[in-house]
Amino acid sequence: MMADHTTGGWRPRFICPGCSVPLDETATGLRCPSCPADYDCRAGVYRLLSLDRLAQLEPFLAQYRHVRLQDGYRTDDPDYYRRLPDVDDTHPQADIWRVRRDTYRRLRGRVLARSGDRLLTVLDLGAGSGWLSHRLAALGHRAVALDWLDDAVDGLGVWPRYPSRFVCVQADFDRAPFAPAQFDLVVFNGSLHYAPDVVATITGAARLVAPGGALLVMDSPMFRRAADGQAMLRRAARRFRSEYGLEEVVRRGAGYVTFGDLWRAAGELGLGSRFFRSSGGLGWSLRRLVGGLKMRHGPAAFGLWVAT
Repeated sequence: MMADHTTGGWRPRFICPGCSVPLDETATGLRCPSCPADYDCRAGVYRLLSLDRLAQLEPFLAQYRHVRLQDGYRTDDPDYYRRLPDVDDTHPQADIWRVRRDTYRRLRGRVLARSGDRLLTVLDLGAGSGWLSHRLAALGHRAVALDWLDDAVDGLGVWPRYPSRFVCVQADFDRAPFAPAQFDLVVFNGSLHYAPDVVATITGAARLVAPGGALLVMDSPMFRRAADGQAMLRRAARRFRSEYGLEEVVRRGAGYVTFGDLWRAAGELGLGSRFFRSSGGLGWSLRRLVGGLKMRHGPAAFGLWVAT
């Protein structure tokens, strides 16, 4: 059995992203006995994206890296990642991280606290640098961080900088390579708006939730009206061109979520759901309100949506 130095030996039950057959462990990673296909575990990250899929994603990932660098998210400072979602007030995205910190507080108070002393198995979809998986693993939970980006800054490759250990998987969350019903929590971590079909993605992720578990959406921009989401995307595209020098804006997914999408997905799954709104503080709220009035669209809501 291959040793997993990221978690002390535990790992989720993997299935082939191509044919859904359970994967066998090898000395260097995983193998599908049906396709057959080999998937390496390299630099502590299970690689379950094909080379063709990576090439398909690269224009978006290159843009994403460029924008994130300009916005101040990408850094070599290990303390920055260990402290997330806490950042200094001087950070260029301090307001956004205040929102994320508030949402994380709600996750702990509204969801984790209800499990009592029971340790949970959590799938962190769109994990980015893995800060949430790190926080959950530090609390004793078993966490799996999944993302497209494996960079050593702002991607899954950050994992060695954390004192806690969790499983890192490079894969698509719409074809998450895991056997059904094995996670107590499946969390879309600031990532659901990258899904092309939000309802289909949520209902697809439900297969991964263990009995009695929950589906969660954290900090995707949420709107009551699709028209407001479209207006936000047009404004963002103009900003990307003027501030970042992008001639063409590459978009992955819808770019936003509507509350109607969330309620419809919950209804199709027969689940009850609640939304807990987060805030970046009074100044943040006022700036967003004024900005929305100028642009003539409602501001996005951020927070924690829980379906059980």
